[in-house]
Amino acid sequence: MSSLKANSLKKKQEVSEVEALRKSLKDLSLLPSEKKEQKNIGRAFSLLAGDVVGLFMKMKAAKTFRSLSNILFKKTDKLFPSFFRPMKSAVSAADMKVMPESYVGLCMSVPFLVAASVFGVMIVEAVMLELPLIVELFMMFVIPVLLFFICFFVLYTYPFEKLKHKARNIDANMPFAVNHLAAIASSGVPPERAFEMLTQFKEYGSVSVEAKNIVDRINIFGEDLTQALTHVAKTTPSKPLRDLLYGIMSITVSGGNLKDYLNEVASIALFNYKLARRKYIETLSTYADIYTGILIAAPLFLVAILTVMNIIPGSFVAGFTVDQIMWLGVYVIIPILNIGFLAFVAYTQPEI
Repeated sequence: MSSLKANSLKKKQEVSEVEALRKSLKDLSLLPSEKKEQKNIGRAFSLLAGDVVGLFMKMKAAKTFRSLSNILFKKTDKLFPSFFRPMKSAVSAADMKVMPESYVGLCMSVPFLVAASVFGVMIVEAVMLELPLIVELFMMFVIPVLLFFICFFVLYTYPFEKLKHKARNIDANMPFAVNHLAAIASSGVPPERAFEMLTQFKEYGSVSVEAKNIVDRINIFGEDLTQALTHVAKTTPSKPLRDLLYGIMSITVSGGNLKDYLNEVASIALFNYKLARRKYIETLSTYADIYTGILIAAPLFLVAILTVMNIIPGSFVAGFTVDQIMWLGVYVIIPILNIGFLAFVAYTQPEI
């Protein structure tokens, strides 16, 4: 019994010593106290609340939908840099009035807004119509996701289509712009001044825009002519203009005759322009023969056959009566084919 009492007294003494050591460590701030732990937890919650409030205040301060898109999706291009890098380059080269990072935000926010709106409408429709479960799930999830990817695809490919249009516009106006540039250079004007004078003529379309880019890089960014020509040559979508700019850069560096070079390039560009128009006119004559055969002669021949068939009572073609087939042909099929043909001709014609 005496040994048990001695052990218990020894344990109590050890516990008291540990408590005294803990108290001294707390006094020396070497051991975190419960108040400090609570204070750290409270600080973490306050920082989190501050981030949320800061994001809300930024969203509230956003005056346009574009700025709101930048706030919500500004890090998207950093998550997928290799995917968005070609689109950002196309946005810059196409002279779109928007920053590439802002356009990335629009590519994400607009499809998200469309999908969210359609999702809400589909929920209301599914509740009101009491459709089967599979149909409701299809309406609420598949259709919004499909619309999201369709909108994203359209917005993603739009800069590339705009870049193609710019290239066609440059190729169409380049013969006349180079001829004008050669006339300016023949008076002894420096190349910088020649490009500056070319920007005043808006009739040359995207060629004037590229000339303005050269002038801006010289006057605003402080670059010399070689640096400005190199930058615009790398970003322009037109190969003939790129070759022209590199040629001008070589002539100015080597001290050659710029007037003779521009006259030669202008004559070659004008010859190619006339040749392309002549080929297109020959192609249009082929289109005219196809149009005459399919959309003029064939409908007349079909109407004649249907008129003869209408004399026979009870005539059916694929389950349709003769009157129904004639109505579909006159009011549906022929107008759709004509609209499709006009769209095809408008899409394939070169820039004028």
